[in-house]
Amino acid sequence: MRIKMNVEFIDGTKREVEARFADFVAFERTWNRSVTRFESELRLTDLAWIAWHVLIREKVTTKQFDPDWLNDVEALNLDTGEDDAAPLAETQQAGD
Repeated sequence: MRIKMNVEFIDGTKREVEARFADFVAFERTWNRSVTRFESELRLTDLAWIAWHVLIREKVTTKQFDPDWLNDVEALNLDTGEDDAAPLAETQQAGD
């Protein structure tokens, strides 16, 4: 299991993170919740914590998750591996 995410910080910097096995085990140990339940009850806090843990594991940050690291985050997006395609309405020719 892997999850790729893009984290954008308030200062404009961006970082791609890829959660691995160790990050999911750390999540389960810390929150006493199974990652297998993500499909039914995934929370934004869960994704943020996992992204933060990746950055801790990679020694990119030493900040505490809440509130220090969270206060620096502008946005967090899942990387689905799909390119951002133009909306269908913008790609159709008139009369099609």
